[in-house]
Amino acid sequence: MDWFESRKKKIEASLRTRFLTGLVILLPAALSLYIFYRIFDFLDSFFDPLLIRFLGRTIPGLGVALLILLIFFIGTLATNVFGNRILQFVENAMSRIPVFKKLYATLKTMVESFSPSGTRGFRKVVLAEYPGEGVYTLGFLTGWVSVGDNPRKLASVFFPSNNLYIGVNSLLPAERVRMTTITIEEGMKLILSGGLSLPDIIATEKENVHAESVSQGGLHEI
Repeated sequence: MDWFESRKKKIEASLRTRFLTGLVILLPAALSLYIFYRIFDFLDSFFDPLLIRFLGRTIPGLGVALLILLIFFIGTLATNVFGNRILQFVENAMSRIPVFKKLYATLKTMVESFSPSGTRGFRKVVLAEYPGEGVYTLGFLTGWVSVGDNPRKLASVFFPSNNLYIGVNSLLPAERVRMTTITIEEGMKLILSGGLSLPDIIATEKENVHAESVSQGGLHEI
């Protein structure tokens, strides 16, 4: 009976873990698609009557074009002081909504992680000796941490799976981590392609990563 109960709990835990993992993978993508669809639908429904009234017909694909322009417009606002203040005001207003604020904060953190200009995003694509000696894995440097009273800082490296949002975060000694010349965007494409877009040669910084700063030395190939 005890074996049966133990087995039952393990199966339940396994099913719960798999369900939550699938949910975490699908939810950001589904929510993003839904938001884009709603914006697209709103733009189409708003402009179609005007086009019919003045031109006598609709313009196919106008909603997509306007959505792309809207994204560029918001990006432009975010890159100047005045526009950034407007966006912060809107963000603060949205963060006061009880249920929405937690979801928004989570999604924003996830998006910023993959933003090339995000201050809280991935800092660099690195090549780490992980998970064992002589084995190298590409990952994203996220920062530096100290453990307990030990002043020595460890590199926090995120090793994603091919869906990017799921992966393993490991703390590694600096000497086991090398900075590469691969950009964050290139690193994402490489992960998503399952390594098919891996270059023949990966150029790295001459020196290994240092805990507080990155060496600006020359490049060498491995």
